[in-house]
Amino acid sequence: MIIYRSQDIRDWDAFTISREPVASVDLMERAAQALSTWVTSHFSNEVPVVFFCGKGNNGGDGLALARLLHGKGYACTIIIVGTQ
Repeated sequence: MIIYRSQDIRDWDAFTISREPVASVDLMERAAQALSTWVTSHFSNEVPVVFFCGKGNNGGDGLALARLLHGKGYACTIIIVGTQ
């Protein structure tokens, strides 16, 4: 498993947004949809899912994914971290 630095991900997002006519929120939705497809092909909706989401864009990716999976019958728990 590879874990990327948050700066690398921000750089990739900025690169994609500058090269394609895609808004940041649409890029987030695209990522969530791709992950939703992967999760649903590997795990049944009987498996509960826990999301730890920060307050940045990656947290938004997690929230979007949780929304999609919840709509497909997955039991989703969301924990927002890093807020005061």
